[in-house]
Amino acid sequence: MRLFSIILLTLGFVAVHGYAQQTANSADVDNSSVQAPEKKTIPPKMLNQQLIHFSNPQTRDAEFSAEARAKGINGRCLISFTVDVKGMPQAIKPVRCSDPAFGSSSLATVAKYRFKPATTEDGDPVEYHLSIEIDYRRDGNFDPVAPIRHAFSAPPGIASSGPGADGVYPLTNSAAPPTMTRFIDDGYGTAAFNSPEGNGSCDVVLTISTKGNASDPHVIHCERPALEELAVQSLLKSHYKPGSVNGKAVAMRASIHLEYADVPIPASSLREAPQSSLPAPSESDLRVLLNH
Repeated sequence: MRLFSIILLTLGFVAVHGYAQQTANSADVDNSSVQAPEKKTIPPKMLNQQLIHFSNPQTRDAEFSAEARAKGINGRCLISFTVDVKGMPQAIKPVRCSDPAFGSSSLATVAKYRFKPATTEDGDPVEYHLSIEIDYRRDGNFDPVAPIRHAFSAPPGIASSGPGADGVYPLTNSAAPPTMTRFIDDGYGTAAFNSPEGNGSCDVVLTISTKGNASDPHVIHCERPALEELAVQSLLKSHYKPGSVNGKAVAMRASIHLEYADVPIPASSLREAPQSSLPAPSESDLRVLLNH
């Protein structure tokens, strides 16, 4: 029996144009200098099952490679590409994969996708860049732990290496930093994986108590706002060994950097996305679809 993955399409649209609305008093503004509002782009929609030659639902499935089956793992890949004006995927590239075993099959799967092209408000087809996550799951396989990197550093604005009024020391060169003994991923890993650009990095300042408990979080920076709460909750639930000064465990304030550690995908493990034998939608198909 052939084994197929579940396909999960993420909201990876990165080229949506919003309205640039302006209000002006015509008596005070030279109309010749007022720019027209930027037109909105309507994102593409997958239509593999809307055309007769895409009636087989298996054309939307990605197969487990022999390597993935041998490893007994589930996985996922984030793939970026451009949908051209005929709804064909072009410039298909892997952003990241949880394991190299899923790279080639993901490229081949996206090459089979067909779309109703993105359009302007006027109905004119336009190119559109997006990213899609392909999720591979099979009963009995295990889910590898997301490879999250972390590093401790001094928090910003340190004026002294001594403790504050609350008895908490800042992490400085004269102190031994805390260590994370177990990272508890409360959704941060998935969100960081789905960052089309960058590694979903976050920098958060925390206090680590003498018992290894984290508290009083303050977000310095996250690559995307959606990562902030997920990073904070993951760090608060994680386990730590406290920092020390002169060999004695102390409560310590430190900055923690988090990011998704990309798994290298050797070029030899990736086959170029094949040119699909499936035809592009015909002009008549497109005219019908663009009117829906």
